[in-house]
Amino acid sequence: MKDGRAELICTGSELLGGKLNLYAPLFAERLAPLGFALGREQSCGDSLEEIADAVKGALKRSVLVLVCGGLGPTFDDLTRQAAAAALGLRLIYSKDCARILAFNYGLKKLPPNFKNQCLLLEGAKPLENSNGTAFGQVLRRGGKMLALLPGPRQEWEPMFANFLDSEISSAFRLPPSAQIKLRAAGLWETRAEKMLRPAMRRFPGLAFTILAGPGTVDFLISGDDSRGAVARAAAACRKLLGQALYGEGETTLAAAVGEKLKAAGKTVACAESCTGGLAAKLITDIPGSSDWFLGGAVSYSNAAKARLLGVGAATLKKYGAVSAQTAREMAAGARRAFGSDYAFSTTGIAGPGGATPGKPAGLVWFALAAPGGVKVFSRQFRGGRAQVRDGAANCVLDELRKILK
Repeated sequence: MKDGRAELICTGSELLGGKLNLYAPLFAERLAPLGFALGREQSCGDSLEEIADAVKGALKRSVLVLVCGGLGPTFDDLTRQAAAAALGLRLIYSKDCARILAFNYGLKKLPPNFKNQCLLLEGAKPLENSNGTAFGQVLRRGGKMLALLPGPRQEWEPMFANFLDSEISSAFRLPPSAQIKLRAAGLWETRAEKMLRPAMRRFPGLAFTILAGPGTVDFLISGDDSRGAVARAAAACRKLLGQALYGEGETTLAAAVGEKLKAAGKTVACAESCTGGLAAKLITDIPGSSDWFLGGAVSYSNAAKARLLGVGAATLKKYGAVSAQTAREMAAGARRAFGSDYAFSTTGIAGPGGATPGKPAGLVWFALAAPGGVKVFSRQFRGGRAQVRDGAANCVLDELRKILK
């Protein structure tokens, strides 16, 4: 089997009404080591006809089709019925699934909505759910595979790792494949592409993908790794990215900063205005960050800047809150207040309002206070309020990373 094309179908009317679906890259990362590339992803509302049509089309194009969602116990969970209609199969009540549910939940008799969880496509193999009631299922037919998975990530992710991974491997036996994600910061997407183009030319048989974030870029390298091509390509890309490279896999900028601080036995604190505590949130998302992060102050008002951080009234009056001088005094005040080795500050205009002559929306001033002094710099961010704040938080973490030895 050489055709490693897979498709993902995500169901749920909420996906068409405003909820952001981030599952495609998660599934792509899990499929790559199995020799599969995710060729298409589509979302369907809670409609039997729409889901059935999507399943039919996907099975015509691809050898592996994953359907995520619509396996729950309520009236709008229609994936089983839709898949059965698409394939012309019956739904069979599984007594084995019923026994497992009864045991797991201490029930003598299953309620009607639990009974729905025990319906399997004719000929399908159930996949036990360690975090919910909805069984997944796998059906192999005509050299192709259809896998139905529950929607919540905490349910399908362990199901994929514990069961579906081996089912796919044994069914298709594709050549060994690998995927490496390199993470960089401080680069535009086009600049990253220009830097990495020599490596992409050297390895034409591999797949390369650039994913732009708020001040960050992820570069994915994937393909047949039977001769170590993916690893060699990644090594070449690391050299080209240089200092812009901050990590690999799921490493975040905050985690990269933490690793450096922990290795050096140093600490950091922060003072945030326009980012509203976002940088501190990114830091405290990391387990164990209390070893190196002492705390932060969200000094949004001028009064808070003066009272909590010691920013001078004369500084605020003469230069304003969004200025190099205020950023400097905020960072120095945070370092003094928390007794940390390093401290950083953010103060800017996140927009869309608040701009003044010479200080447009998106302007942010930063400062990094270190044992050797204070570094002050500014950046002009584009986009809406969320984009400015996200970009500013990543920017200051990246600059902190660069000054740490």
